[in-house]
Amino acid sequence: MPTYIRVKDLPNAATSPAADDFVLLSGTANGARKISRSDFIAAIASQIVAAPSTYKIATLDGADKLTSSQDPSQSVSYLGGHDMVANSPALADGSGTAGDTYYVTNPGTRNYGSGNITAQEGDALVYSGSVWQLVEGIANILDGISTASTARTTLSVNSTDEDAQANALKVTSPAMYFNGTSSVVTVADDDRFSFTDGTDDLPFTISGFIKMTDATNFTVASKYASGSVSEWFLAVSSSDNLRLFLNTSSGNNISVSSDTALTSYEGDWIHVAATYAGAGPNSDTAFSAANATLYVNGALVPSSKLETGTYAGMSNTTQPVWIGKFGTSYSKGSIRDCKIFNRSLTSTEVAELARGNDLGFSEEWGGALGAVYTSDFSNPDVGGDEDLDGCTATAGTLDGNIDSIGGRNDNLRLTVNTSNSTHFLSLTPPLAVGKRYRVTLDYYIPSGQSNVDGLTIGTDVTAANFIEITSGTTDSWTRVDTEAVANGTGLRVFATDAGVRTFQDAGGDDVLYIRNVTITEIGTLADFRSERYDTSTNKLYDLSDNAFVGTGTSVSLTGREVPVYETGTWTPTITFGSGSTGITYGAQEGYYTRIGDVVHLEGNITLTATGTDTGTAKIEGLPFTARNTTDSGSTLVMGRASNMASLTSAFNGLINNNTTNATLYDWGAAGSTGLTEANFTATTQIRFSGTYQIQ
Repeated sequence: MPTYIRVKDLPNAATSPAADDFVLLSGTANGARKISRSDFIAAIASQIVAAPSTYKIATLDGADKLTSSQDPSQSVSYLGGHDMVANSPALADGSGTAGDTYYVTNPGTRNYGSGNITAQEGDALVYSGSVWQLVEGIANILDGISTASTARTTLSVNSTDEDAQANALKVTSPAMYFNGTSSVVTVADDDRFSFTDGTDDLPFTISGFIKMTDATNFTVASKYASGSVSEWFLAVSSSDNLRLFLNTSSGNNISVSSDTALTSYEGDWIHVAATYAGAGPNSDTAFSAANATLYVNGALVPSSKLETGTYAGMSNTTQPVWIGKFGTSYSKGSIRDCKIFNRSLTSTEVAELARGNDLGFSEEWGGALGAVYTSDFSNPDVGGDEDLDGCTATAGTLDGNIDSIGGRNDNLRLTVNTSNSTHFLSLTPPLAVGKRYRVTLDYYIPSGQSNVDGLTIGTDVTAANFIEITSGTTDSWTRVDTEAVANGTGLRVFATDAGVRTFQDAGGDDVLYIRNVTITEIGTLADFRSERYDTSTNKLYDLSDNAFVGTGTSVSLTGREVPVYETGTWTPTITFGSGSTGITYGAQEGYYTRIGDVVHLEGNITLTATGTDTGTAKIEGLPFTARNTTDSGSTLVMGRASNMASLTSAFNGLINNNTTNATLYDWGAAGSTGLTEANFTATTQIRFSGTYQIQ
């Protein structure tokens, strides 16, 4: 094979050329070992390939490599064709130094010294010292590994445990620390934490991020003291197994316990969850792996059913909810958050929580903007029920877009007929049995009617499932805010006569007005996160719309504390001598901003009647309980007052310690005098603001 010499390698010195050298001349005369430049280029033109800064005698391919016809080592079959680019030198005969690596640029099957190997573009060949070994190129390139013995042959994905640890660490600051002997967060008893309708267990889910210093008896949350004052708990048991426990009023119980202990997780952040689909009718056979499940780091864990006595369903007790404690056992370690849901989450939803994600507004609360149904009875009725928003009437008629009722427009009117029956309106959205709903609406009942004087909100199964108002407020719009677990698929609003739903109105002209109807499916019952633990007040604030408040005992916060910042509304009211009989309002508006333990608030009250009670005048309904200190002196400052009576000077309000009210005083020249009903009229309007510390 001829030897090719690059032009740039020809000697450029005033010495005699070697016998096998050519000398390029600028002239035209050729002679012994002399050739003109033009003749030389013409002779080798077919083999010259242009490059950015040089000419090369050999024809190279697009990867800057010799072709097989120009390969000086064609006799070495296992490197034939040079279909590899070396990132470290290798000898032409196929041998090399251990660690020498080629990356394959053209796929194919060749003999690389140890048999035929099919290599893909991007794969790596590593010389072990005796043979060339194939390593998957993509993983090798990403990892920067150059030896076959340590190369990753596949790309791997984190385990669920690794993901849970990583996700918890992202939100570890702050975290609530429980000392194992006295630490607990106590949330006052509320019927919504009792998952029973009196007959059957109802669905619920409990979850949380935890870091156990000691796994034994580590509690996420419980409603469990001992004996009959117990309902449920989610905890790691005395044997270190994760356990969801349900208790009857007689002390019998049933539980599901993980088959594997969680001892190995001590010192690590993990996510745990338990779901329960409920049971009806209640029985031990209804409690099974199909409706009671345990999860660790988003993965379902094998579990077994345990039972003591005959289980017949949970009871509604007065036991508060404890975070970090059940019975007399206290958790030792940290809890990042604790969530309680009013439904049994799916495995996909539990996995989302384990990744550190929220389920999303629509998933947790249901419906557009949280509402399954909202009303707007303002559209004109043109050949349909546009103004009824899908509502229908039974034993009566419905009309929408009714204006000028109690000073408000766009109302829905139910007019009862003369039949002796139940008179009600049905709302459109189908409810899901077993799920909790909140129903809010405003109602107006004119005075002087022969029969209709109240209302009941219920389902197509139980008429008074939500609320029963035997004697409603007349001639004034009144707000109803109630919630219950649906035991039927239809929601109904009944007109009542002295609390009786079946009656006859001889004139067929009694009416019930409603407006601002909202039906909300409640998914999240409570959302307690450590960043909402306020060390200044030892309060843990619920992020859900239910706004529960827990009180911490011996709980400390690790990591950076996030000051509690909150804005919201409140409804100011007036009392005289602590009574409010007959007081009516034209306006009640309140707004607040809270930063840590300091609250700034604003309010506006307009009266339309002062009622019949007498005595000391107070503003009630402050959004938080004032700090319990001696003579804190926090005041409400009146920005404007009109239509008052018998005042001698401006007046203010002194916020009373350990209450949610403020006593009103006339600040006269000689000192302050308490206001009474005598200082107010049926058209009084006051606007005020204030700042105070809270517990």
